[in-house]
Amino acid sequence: MYGYYIFLGRGDWGTSRDKTFDPTFDGNVSTKVLGDWGPHRQGTELADAPQWSSGWDLRTWKRHVDFLIDPLGADTLFLVMNGYELPYPSESFPEAIELDHANVRDEFLPELLDYATGRGLTLYAQFCTTGHAVAYAHAHPDCTTILPDGKPHATNLCHHHPRGRAYAETIVTEVLNRYEGFSGVSFHPPENAVPCACKHCRAAFEQQAGKPITEATEGEISDFYWASCMAYQHHLEDIAMSILPDAPIGTATIPGQWEKDFAIIAQEVPKTTTIYHWDYWSFGERIPELIESLELFRSAGHRVVFIASAGWALDKCGPDYGAKVVAQIDAARTAGVTDNVYFVGGIWNEQALRATSWKLARGT
Repeated sequence: MYGYYIFLGRGDWGTSRDKTFDPTFDGNVSTKVLGDWGPHRQGTELADAPQWSSGWDLRTWKRHVDFLIDPLGADTLFLVMNGYELPYPSESFPEAIELDHANVRDEFLPELLDYATGRGLTLYAQFCTTGHAVAYAHAHPDCTTILPDGKPHATNLCHHHPRGRAYAETIVTEVLNRYEGFSGVSFHPPENAVPCACKHCRAAFEQQAGKPITEATEGEISDFYWASCMAYQHHLEDIAMSILPDAPIGTATIPGQWEKDFAIIAQEVPKTTTIYHWDYWSFGERIPELIESLELFRSAGHRVVFIASAGWALDKCGPDYGAKVVAQIDAARTAGVTDNVYFVGGIWNEQALRATSWKLARGT
């Protein structure tokens, strides 16, 4: 596998309600969601961003698909089908639609999928589980995870709440039934390191542990939370396979949290599920940390894919950022992880795509 991971819409980089800055959309302003890009991206301004994928029409998408194949040599494309909002005209959740998305205004995705498969790409539908659900969470704050201070989370839905579950499950069935052409499915666990404290989670813990959550240690609560998150994701995998019985299934890692709790998490990830490990910044002296993580995720018998970055603003890491990414991939391949996917996200930057291309750098 040698692929690219692109947001069909804005993904977790803002919402149409916040009006993410995008030169293809008239009248937008910078989004509050992306106010902090982290220390590695200081000086990056959204106003400097090149094209946003959420503004592409069919013709533009086809041109970029061609570029991924020629000259980059891609054989796989992951399309993120949900996120903060839904980049398609959902009949089930109109309150969560990305209102100004090109595929919402004039639906072209069926033709794009036909074109991509016709060019030989293997297509994966990428889903968030109950995370990255800002629009739906804003409309239905009663089914979000609850923070320790009692406030609802702005992004994550609770996977024990019936309506949180219904949202995640319905999106999977709606997308896979609506759009033909996907042959693989992958899921992104909720990015919520703090266990939910809602009544549904407390009841589920008590039923499983035989004691109230108030009598549990932090470790017991964390283990329960992540085991139940991944058990629920396995349920979503089963739903996907009921529609696409032969689909390969994947899960992304949550760096940090997965290393910490992998002994628990691995028990809930079927051996047939591929683990996609993100690591955008382990350059130079940090590469041994990357290899250690990859070996940890392989230790339970799963196939592991390394996700590096070809995203916009990598140049903030210095002029040799492309060579640094290629060195990451070399190290992963030497360690035996020979499948590679690049994170692109919602902003297209041809310079970064060329600079980080392992195939171009190695002449393969």
